[in-house]
Amino acid sequence: MNISRAWLGAIVVTLVGFNSPVNAADNPRSVVGTWRVTSLFYRILDTNEEVRPFGDAVTGFLNYTSSGRVSVFLQKKNPPSPSDTDFSDAKRAQLHKEIIGAYAGRYSVEGNKVTHHIEVAWRPDWIGQDQVRYINLQADELTIETAPVFSVVEGMAGRRSVATLTFKRVE
Repeated sequence: MNISRAWLGAIVVTLVGFNSPVNAADNPRSVVGTWRVTSLFYRILDTNEEVRPFGDAVTGFLNYTSSGRVSVFLQKKNPPSPSDTDFSDAKRAQLHKEIIGAYAGRYSVEGNKVTHHIEVAWRPDWIGQDQVRYINLQADELTIETAPVFSVVEGMAGRRSVATLTFKRVE
């Protein structure tokens, strides 16, 4: 009788552990590290169409620290470079349009779901919000799928989509 209670207790502890948030640093197949983006496409949900509005011209990094911090900066490759004297509002607006995503904050992991708790962002409406991501980690390749959102990407604005990004581990 005592043995079966011990087994039952172990099973309960194990099941509860699987459903609670995980510190990525404690996971040997962890997302902790620096990742370089290798591709980005959007799937429009009402048509299932895949769209690559930036083609293969995407660059940037995603960084997860062992202390639970995340930072992201993604942009079009080879953005126009203004002269040292031309940082007019029009030129800065043009440069801002080259940014695909830029934010930082804390993150938490639960199974294959990573939640980014945004503290600073290129989009002020994201500050104080959570961005949910679903991950698949295979060796040194990380695939991230966003939760469905209404797109703000030019040509897709207002359409519900899911972004899929792939990354290669840098360190």
